[in-house]
Amino acid sequence: MSVKENRNIIIERVKKELLGPGSDIFVCNEDFANEIIEGKPLQRYFTGILFPKQLQTNGSDNGQEEMKEEDEDDLTELTLEFPDEEKKETEIFEEDDEAEKTDTQPKYSANTFFPSHFGITFAVDKSCQSFKTTIQFGNYKKADFAEIKIPYNGEGIHFLEQFGLSHFVTFDSENNTLSQSQKLQRTKAGKITPEYAHFQECLKTLRQNTDKDFALYKVISKIFFKDKYKRYDNNVEFEINIAEILSAENQHIELKLSELPNCISENWHKELKENLVFHLKLYSNYPDKYYIKAVIENRVKIPKDKFSLSKEKVNQVSCFQTEIKIETEKLLPFRDYKSHLYKTDEDRMLDYLYREKLAFGIGHNTACTWENAQSPNTPQWIQSTFLPDYDVKSQSSETDKIKGEILNIKNLSIYNSDKNGIIENLKKVADAYKNWINDEREAANGNELGQKNISKCELIHSRISNGINILEKNEKALRAFQLANTAIYLQMFQTTQHFGTKKEGFEVWERNDVLQHKFEDYGIVQFPKNSKGEIKEPEWRPFQLAFILQCLASFVDENSSEKELIDLLYFPTGGGKTEAYLAVSAFLIFWRRLEYPTSYDGVNIIIRYTLRLLSAQQFERASKMILACEFIRSNHKDLGDKKITIGFWVGKQTIPNSLADAQRKLQSTQQKLNQGNTFVVNPFQLSNCQWCNTKIISKLSGNDTAYQIGHRIDRHLKSHCLNEACHYSEQNGGLPIVLIDDDIYSKPPTILFATVDKFAAIAWRGEATSLFNYGNNRKPELIIQDELHLLNGTLGSLVGLFENALLEICNHPKIIASTATVKNVDKQILGLYGREARVFPQYATNSDDTFFSKVIDESKRKYIGVLPTGKTTVITNLQLLASLLFARLEIWKKSSEKADADSFWTLLSYFKSLKEIGRFSNKINSELKPIIKQLQVRYLIDDYNSANNYNKLSYRNIELTSRIPNEKIKKNLDKLDIQFNGDLKDHKAYDLVLATNMISVGLDVGRLGVMIMNGMPPNTAEYIQASSRVARKNEGVVFTLYDPFNSRDLSFYEDFVQFHKTFYKQVEPLSVTPFAENALDKMLFTLILAFFRHTTQYTSNDAANAIIDDRVKNELKSNLLQLFQNHQFAQDDIQLIMEKTDIILRDWKYKVEADRNLKYYWYNHPKESLMVPLQEKKNDDETLVAMQSMRSVEPSAEILIRQY
Repeated sequence: MSVKENRNIIIERVKKELLGPGSDIFVCNEDFANEIIEGKPLQRYFTGILFPKQLQTNGSDNGQEEMKEEDEDDLTELTLEFPDEEKKETEIFEEDDEAEKTDTQPKYSANTFFPSHFGITFAVDKSCQSFKTTIQFGNYKKADFAEIKIPYNGEGIHFLEQFGLSHFVTFDSENNTLSQSQKLQRTKAGKITPEYAHFQECLKTLRQNTDKDFALYKVISKIFFKDKYKRYDNNVEFEINIAEILSAENQHIELKLSELPNCISENWHKELKENLVFHLKLYSNYPDKYYIKAVIENRVKIPKDKFSLSKEKVNQVSCFQTEIKIETEKLLPFRDYKSHLYKTDEDRMLDYLYREKLAFGIGHNTACTWENAQSPNTPQWIQSTFLPDYDVKSQSSETDKIKGEILNIKNLSIYNSDKNGIIENLKKVADAYKNWINDEREAANGNELGQKNISKCELIHSRISNGINILEKNEKALRAFQLANTAIYLQMFQTTQHFGTKKEGFEVWERNDVLQHKFEDYGIVQFPKNSKGEIKEPEWRPFQLAFILQCLASFVDENSSEKELIDLLYFPTGGGKTEAYLAVSAFLIFWRRLEYPTSYDGVNIIIRYTLRLLSAQQFERASKMILACEFIRSNHKDLGDKKITIGFWVGKQTIPNSLADAQRKLQSTQQKLNQGNTFVVNPFQLSNCQWCNTKIISKLSGNDTAYQIGHRIDRHLKSHCLNEACHYSEQNGGLPIVLIDDDIYSKPPTILFATVDKFAAIAWRGEATSLFNYGNNRKPELIIQDELHLLNGTLGSLVGLFENALLEICNHPKIIASTATVKNVDKQILGLYGREARVFPQYATNSDDTFFSKVIDESKRKYIGVLPTGKTTVITNLQLLASLLFARLEIWKKSSEKADADSFWTLLSYFKSLKEIGRFSNKINSELKPIIKQLQVRYLIDDYNSANNYNKLSYRNIELTSRIPNEKIKKNLDKLDIQFNGDLKDHKAYDLVLATNMISVGLDVGRLGVMIMNGMPPNTAEYIQASSRVARKNEGVVFTLYDPFNSRDLSFYEDFVQFHKTFYKQVEPLSVTPFAENALDKMLFTLILAFFRHTTQYTSNDAANAIIDDRVKNELKSNLLQLFQNHQFAQDDIQLIMEKTDIILRDWKYKVEADRNLKYYWYNHPKESLMVPLQEKKNDDETLVAMQSMRSVEPSAEILIRQY
């Protein structure tokens, strides 16, 4: 089966289990309209339920008496085989109020938890005279014994006669069904009847004489176990005359459903007949349309102390799978309240770009959808839905105007000597874009907003053309461009050849395979086959090539104004942004070596990330490119004799920062390996050689007894590949990767790969000056900031303030940023960097087309919303997870290739906080496993092998959260790549991943296909980023579980379709306030120290006393004033900034005067240190507190527990 077919199995299973009908195996119609289930429907279903209203306890005695009688009725239920099963189910579905109560949660209201009404609001043209309304729902009553039948294949049917069960059970050989022969009374006068006791004995004998997995016994048990409930389908159709509503009081009418002509209510409870009503309210004070609210209400009242999911009456007067449908040709777009609010220029631009993505209604306590929701066409109907879904369309980066050899990376490399041909092909890119701009100008038809965008597109075209012109006229630039393309080609060649499969354990290399080619051979050898056995030579996506071209002038032309622009690469997740800016990096590396042969060395590029998960994964991707660059350099003398290297500059929690610490950890790791412990964690984050994929910790051959480590310490930490045939083996000089801070300072790498937090260290470490190439070498010329949207709030403000010093230290480098979600980017970038932003690619007249990317009809990711009714989100989450884990078993059983279930085998569950994860992880073994088992028992899929679906769940789940130790993050990431091999009993794939926002960027695991979002994250960008972790390779589905007690969640759910239709438009604006007083109090001193130590000669630790010289102090103050005056965001705060600067410099001088031997920082000597670490801050008045991170973290407190 296809992945899409398997996804449909997943979705259908969730619908059947949470909404219904179709959640049992008893014989019924194909559409399950008359389904029969065991147990009460309120304990079976989780959404789409219209409850009666709760009445205070002083209600009528008649009602209470009726409840009492029905409670006694429940005693007729049989508990044949599992006497505790009913109790267990009750415990599982019990509402755990105590677990849910927190100080931050609102109290549950009865109508929120047990909704008694819901509806939709829509708009129609004022010419509309009437519309058709359909109300559909199911109600349940106890099934008659004669209706209860289960499909059975007849295996061992002779045992019925043999063990005396034929008197109780009938087999219909024509229809292959088993059913009860007669109604069996369990008790009489409080005692078990003789007939029932005889039945028990016969069934017991059957079990004792057959295999425990024998189906006949299980089917008979299911027929007789628990009361069964039958669904009755209700489909009420009627026409509504708008004139009737207009003439009604307050333009509101109320209809009793049971009195409508087409309503058949004979199977309804008598109170439901009297109290199920439909409301229509019309709003006519609009010039061109009527707004109509349609609401269905259940007015049956139940005493509060009798309101329970297990009560018979509550089940009989509740409505299930309820929906309202309105049909008319006069539907008009629905304009919500936001349309009347103040709009910024960007809001107006977004309205223009998304003008064709129209909404036609909104839900109330439910969601709504409409015909053609995926298209701009006007619908003919709109309806409510409790499981709304939307297929978010994919974006294609391909265009018919640019294809073939134009994009072929090898054709653009030095393996192609036809330089004129390269230039001509590149000109076709610019020409095609220009033609598109002309077409868009016509489409804009003079619209002011459209023209504004087209002007931006023309600037992009101009920059692309300028880049091509540079390549045509500058031989060195063209050579650097070709070398950069060569590096990317070699990187892709090696990745395809050696990284097609994830390695588990050590690999024995086949020595007769030619693993490495000579440089010139790559121009001849055929590109390797991919995992599908296909040969696909690598090509640029048009936007990648265009982005590279538009950036060239920033490096080649020293006088170019483009250097001061922030180029923001804006493209959806998984679109190829990383490859684009890595190619720009490769160009700069080669350009510096060709143009500046005596000053190219040192740090060329700084690449920064905000999250350690992201930095760990992306470091390996960047390393592949650097290895390709170094391989090229080693074969070309004109590229210099200094190696092209990459350094991993992160916190000591992620990797050892000192040589001494590295030595200890390396020895400890080797010792554990020598002792036979193969579960050690690589302390240096580098798990594989990024050239040939040999593991860094591995056996050298299959006969070896000991594991080797590809790291050596000899004055420096040197890493190498254990594969002797590799270009980066120890014999060949090792890997050009620098991992330890000490080595990074002594041998600055070509690319400095870091987290933003690490840059606070330059205030503390004088030796960090080497990173900024003082002396003969050129300063770093490029800073790349990935996932720009994460630099907001407090983190963004502190980074933005500190950036003033960093950019000055680096002598104003070019900055490239990237993101997949952005809003008010101009203001954010101005706050962060004080520069103008240029977004690429740029929209013109609509949100679906930028020429370089286009929304297509194909969709891989489907979103489905779930809102619990009558259940807490915790309980619903457990059932949703159980349904998904059960559905993968269905896929496995139905697939001829069992491994096809892999796309949906590992389930990703996103939580908004560690607290939620902690609470849920405790339920995996105690509650989740029993629910999965219960599902498999219900569907008679409970044999020994099928039990492997849930047996190992308690230890086959992993976390990706901030509480996971750094050294385990990489290991957990690798676990996600382990595929399901099709063997239910013997496989290593993980079942469940519990994650927080750590996964929202950088997690790129193609096999993940199903995800649960537990509530809406704090912002829309986080929702888009996190949910994009699935369906990156194949079709997948995201279930968003909303909290009905959270008003924000509820509003997103009620507007589900339109939100997902335009969710890039819905991204909230980001806030960055680098010169706010709070930011200054936290970061200003750190900034001043970094600026002073790395722009003057006073770098060393004992130079802190230089400030005693008034000339030095005044010069520093003057330079700082100029620094802040150059930042547009600081203009209104200059006085405040300089006042705080004066206080810092004053206190600094006071401290020096008290101790002329003052150090910048002396560990464990606070009195002899200028700087005070945040965790050692003693009072709020201290001004000389320096940040060691960009995140404001209060010092931790230890709790001492004394035993009495």
